[in-house]
Amino acid sequence: MNRNRWPRLFVIGAYAFALLTSVVAAAAGAGGQVSAVSTKFDYVPGDKVLFTDDFKLDELGEFPAHWSLVLGTFEVAEMDGEHWLRCTAPDGTIRMKLPAMAKLPEFWTLEFDFYATEPMASALTVKAVAAGKGSAWEAVYPQGSDMAFRTGDISSTTPLEGVTTPAGRHHVMFMARGPALKAYMDRQRMVNVPDISAAAGLPDQFEFRLWASTGPMISNVRFAEGSRPAKDMLDSGKFVTYGIRFQTGSDVVLPESAPVLRQIAAYMAEHPDVKLKITGYTDNVGAAAGNLDLSKRRAASVAKVLSGQFGMAADRFTTEGKGDTLPVASNATPEGRAMNRRVEFEKL
Repeated sequence: MNRNRWPRLFVIGAYAFALLTSVVAAAAGAGGQVSAVSTKFDYVPGDKVLFTDDFKLDELGEFPAHWSLVLGTFEVAEMDGEHWLRCTAPDGTIRMKLPAMAKLPEFWTLEFDFYATEPMASALTVKAVAAGKGSAWEAVYPQGSDMAFRTGDISSTTPLEGVTTPAGRHHVMFMARGPALKAYMDRQRMVNVPDISAAAGLPDQFEFRLWASTGPMISNVRFAEGSRPAKDMLDSGKFVTYGIRFQTGSDVVLPESAPVLRQIAAYMAEHPDVKLKITGYTDNVGAAAGNLDLSKRRAASVAKVLSGQFGMAADRFTTEGKGDTLPVASNATPEGRAMNRRVEFEKL
């Protein structure tokens, strides 16, 4: 069999299941109230992107350029128009090629999409690795239908709510604030540890272990250094955020945006005289005119959600879009394009 055709053949077998899970996710997510998301879901992505990869620049059937192989066999596959990194061995481990650093930043976030089909016990392990000294912590999914977490002598298992089978597509997130770590899956907080064990040393890298015979996959990986709280930024006059998420190519605000929008609404409630200008920005992918229109509509949608769902008066907002005209980083790299897709709040 032609090796380069294998990822496409895999897609045919998984497509129906992926379509079903995407429909379920859309029903639970895009159409839901942003303000109804649990307050325990407080994930806010970092704003300085250090690594991002959706595998679109890699050839199907090949090992991706921005990753290192530790164990097993991996290749880039395609499913439903997206590129994924798939483990083709029963057990495999990979690492991101992060910028050289002695340790992870004090504040950081890591997120990615994970997809697997049954059987898949313990199909995903994410481990923070201290150079030459083992793991500082590790998260494993699924353990039954739970996420298991271990650091030093601390361990926990947390069920993913509303899930009858652990298979399908999930969005996995980690957020570190100094020694504290939180983990999330699909808008649910799964881990909340105030102090990560330092016995293994300070981690400087992550390992992803995909451990199943059914070809588990990851995609849309984003690792970023954390940002100052919205309150502090707004006090200084301007807050730029990457935590407001939209449907692809659309102005529909996704429920994942709730943590940032809650912070904005809380600040405005505490400062009733404050008015904000909301500005949308895009990268340079696509036509400039289309990007400009999309950025304007997205800024208007953010104002509408803050007004309609979070109780802020509509006349406290003005909106505009700048499209791809004011990049803050080079559009020549995935990391730069991720930095340019942003929403800005400025006090008037």
